[in-house]
This record gives sequence, structure tokens and C-alpha cells, in this order.
Amino acid sequence: METVDLIIVHAAIVTMDKDLRMLDDHALVVQGNRIAAIEPSGAALAKYEGRKTIDGRDQFIFPGFINTHTHLFQSGLKGLGRDKPLYEWLDSSVRRALPHMVYENVYHAARAGCIENIRSGVTTVLDYMYAHCSQVGLDDAVFQAFDETGIRGILGRAHTNTASLPAGVTCPVNETEEMFFADVERLVEKARGHARISLAIAPGIIWDMDEQGYRRMRREADRHGIPITMHLDETHDDDEYALQRYGVSAAEVLDRNGVLGEDFIGVHLVHLSERTLELLAKRRIKVSHNPVSNMILASGVSPVGELKGLGLDISLGTDGAASNDSQNMLEVIKTAAILHKCIHQDAALLPAIDILKMATCEGAKVIGRGDELGSIEAGKRADFFLFDPRNIACVPVADPVSSLVYSSNPTAVQTVVIDGRVVMEQGKIGTLDEAAAIRDLQRSAYGLRQRAGLGNEINGRKVIVGPFTS
Repeated sequence: METVDLIIVHAAIVTMDKDLRMLDDHALVVQGNRIAAIEPSGAALAKYEGRKTIDGRDQFIFPGFINTHTHLFQSGLKGLGRDKPLYEWLDSSVRRALPHMVYENVYHAARAGCIENIRSGVTTVLDYMYAHCSQVGLDDAVFQAFDETGIRGILGRAHTNTASLPAGVTCPVNETEEMFFADVERLVEKARGHARISLAIAPGIIWDMDEQGYRRMRREADRHGIPITMHLDETHDDDEYALQRYGVSAAEVLDRNGVLGEDFIGVHLVHLSERTLELLAKRRIKVSHNPVSNMILASGVSPVGELKGLGLDISLGTDGAASNDSQNMLEVIKTAAILHKCIHQDAALLPAIDILKMATCEGAKVIGRGDELGSIEAGKRADFFLFDPRNIACVPVADPVSSLVYSSNPTAVQTVVIDGRVVMEQGKIGTLDEAAAIRDLQRSAYGLRQRAGLGNEINGRKVIVGPFTS
């Protein structure tokens, strides 16, 4: 009998492989950080002995979700700047907090954000870290949170032009492009060889760099073999700026400087002209669809149907918790499913299985990891979760995919395995003290709001935070 690290037995497996197989009463065998075998439970129990065995009876195993866009530092800014469009929200909340944000603020927020992602079935998160205003080295706080929680993390090292901050808000650190590229180099080296943490380059928005900077960014991405991700056409402002300064659209500016390509992950992509759609399709770019934050900020709705029709790979992102107010990927999944049906008045549009693909196997393609992540197959990384529908929200189950997409909530995500490690079991996070993480975030966020003058009034209303801040 062969000894292996982990066996989950008597589970139903939703593989999300190319044939979309569903396997009843099967065992998932894990050795190290890889899926070693998928076999009927009886055959597996006769062949393998697990150092750890989990009974998956009455549960479904799904590939871990891939969250392709968030800002984890924003988990400390929930509830601020609400009921405002994008730039009014930014100016009234995030941009006022940036000059006062220190390492512990970013760390506590990122740690809590990772936990919330894990609790909603996310095993890989691409974080877009642009809080570089108060001091250097804040990206390391996100790196630390990735490391400690056990999540698979892609650190998108961003660059922000602080000249775009609102009047009266100044940053102690006015980062130059040279500083930005030097830190990308440092973080690439820091992540080198890490089993779960890697890097991406993430300029903030079209006006955050000049054309020379974009050309250099492409060279650096190619040299290190890392993806580029960027907010693009979330509002009309991108194209209006680009047309005024360069005489062409934002996408055309990026394209003429070599930025667009199959390793480019465009975030939001809401306001797209026919010319931009043609260009994105020609370059085979990847897409991160963030429906919840787009709705909250009234930015509009990405033309996902058209993008799919062009053959582009589309994934899902929560966006940051300052605009979304949560990191609940299950909420994003349901919203993506129902939003497009509603606005197009087509109930057949984006069926549940297509939405699940966006959250799993297509998400893996978007981050360039389709050969390792996104489906449950022998040889792939052991990133998956157990979905337990035995709660009042989920029962009865007619189809596990429909149940997951339309009827579930994080309480149904009971066990999460990332890179072969059980990071949550039976609803309990095993990598750190979750109760302490909650207390630390509340205290840290309250202190940040007080320093930034965001503490006692929200949209003109006096608010009471209560003793939870002590």
C-alpha cells in the first residue's frame, strides 16, 4: 500500500476538465503539492494510505476559485466613500487614507482579505497593490499575508502618479518610475523559488506612466516572464485623457508601446469602442470582470458577451473591499451570472457552467497558469475546496454547479486545500488565529481613519463605531 500525504474519499468531484466530468463517490489523492490520482473511493482505499484522510461524503470537490483582481489593503477601508461614483469615491476615501497608511495597516488588511477570500473558495488571488504613498516596502506586508495565510498569491506591484491625488492631499513618498522598476526587480527576486507567491507588473491607469515607461514595462515583463495587469476603460475618463494627450484611445496608446498581448490582463473593460474591441481581440488579451464593484460605483457593465464572442479568456475579480465592501467570490459569481441576463433580457446568457469556468479554468488561463491550476486533474496543483450543501441556503441540490452559483454562501465552503496544504478544515482556518486577525484589523482600520480624518462622519452623517475599536 502506498503512503500519500492526503486523501479525500467518498466525495463527488466537479473536475472542470475539458470534458467537464463529474465523478460520484471518488477519491482525490494528494502527494506533496500535486494531485497524484483521482480514482473511485474503493479502489483508492485499497491502494493508498493517507497521512491524513478526509471523509468527503455528501460533499462536492470543486477547483479553487481564482480571483484575478483585488486590492487587499482596502480591506481596512470598508464602508467609506459609499454612494459615490468612482473618482468621488476615491477622493473621499482611499486617496485621503494613502498618506497615512503604514505597514501594519496594509498587513492587517491583507491578512483579513486573504482569509475572506479563502472562506469563499478562493485559492489564488491576484492583488493589485498601489498603496505606496506613505513609506517604502508596503508590498512586503501583502507578501507576508500571502505567506502566513497559505493562499496562492500574485503580487501585482503597481505604480501610481500621485499628481492625480485630490487637492490638499500630499504623499510623503512621491515614487518615480525608476523607484518603481527597482522595486519590481527586488520583489521578483524575493518571490523567486516560492511555491505559492509570484509577481505581476500593475500600472494603475493610463495616466500613471508615460510612453517611455510603458515601453520599459513591456521589456521588464518579458525579461522576468511575468504578466501585466491594468485598469482599463473602467470609465470614459481613460479614453478622454488619452485622446486629449495622445490623439488616440487608451488601448491604442498601450498597443503602440507594446503593452497589449496574451499576458496582459485588462481589468474592468466597461466602456469599449468598436476599435478597442478589435484591438483587444487582435492581441488576445485576457479579461478580469469585476461586476460587483462596477455596479456599486455605477461605472457600467462590461460587454462580457461580446468579449466572449471574440474568443477572449474572461475571469472574475472581487476588486478591493473599499469599492466592493467584501472579498466574497461567491457573491461575485452569482452577480456575474444574473447581471448580464437582466440587462440583455436573456435568461440563457452565461449559464452557471460558463460562470464557473470563469472562476476556475478560464481564470487559470488568464493568469497564465492553465497547465497547473483551474481544474481537478492528476498532475495539477492541489488547489481545491469541499462544498458542503447541507445548510438551509443550499438544500435541496438538483445540480451542484447551479447550487454553487445561485444558492450558496461562504458557510458552505467547509474545507480548502492550497498547494496540497489544508488551510481550512470544517470551517476553521488552520494557518493562523482568525479571531485575532479580526480584532487587529478593526483596531488598525480605526486608527488609520482617525489619522486620515475619516473617523466620525460618513456622507454627512455622524456615526458611532462602538467599543469594537478598543
